[in-house]
Amino acid sequence: MTLMDNKKEFPDWDTYYKENNVEDMPWYENNLDPDLENEIKSRNLSGGKFLDLGTGPGTQAIQLSNLGFETTGSDLSVNAIEKAKKLSKEVNFVTDDFLNSKLHENEFDFILDRGCFHVFDIKQRPTYVTQIKRILKKNGILFLKCMSIEEKDLPEEKGPHKLSKSELNQVFSADFEVENIKDTVYHGTLNPLPKALFAVIKKKF
Repeated sequence: MTLMDNKKEFPDWDTYYKENNVEDMPWYENNLDPDLENEIKSRNLSGGKFLDLGTGPGTQAIQLSNLGFETTGSDLSVNAIEKAKKLSKEVNFVTDDFLNSKLHENEFDFILDRGCFHVFDIKQRPTYVTQIKRILKKNGILFLKCMSIEEKDLPEEKGPHKLSKSELNQVFSADFEVENIKDTVYHGTLNPLPKALFAVIKKKF
């Protein structure tokens, strides 16, 4: 499989969320992602509009809301959103196909993505970047967690695309300032935790 034809098959997400318990999903994490928590603390962030992109179980959006952010959780799956809505009345949970997003222009100060970008194929990435740029406010920040190319335990033909730091820089550097990319793990239900990258990406203008 080459870089140009790296399309992978993923489940129908709406059916997946309908038929499975969210607590059993590999990416389920009840607590706020530790890498994001560290960034929020180190930057002394205490308010603003936060999007949890691909919110899935809704736990990250709820934790962000608990910290005082005005939080929206979006997901392609209607069933995921219906389940998440039962967990919190404080978060604005919405169904949204991000590559054709109906989220408003310049709407968010911050975006968390710990599951969307790495399921998009290479040909879809420019559209993803365009949408991130469109909905982030000036100087807004994308906090991105994705599977790392250093992850060797998960089969190559299954699961998300594995990315390198150079790939992330290549995708985002034209429109964003890539402030930092660090090696980390993907917190969830898998054991051992898969190797991941956590990037802090700031909109240039």
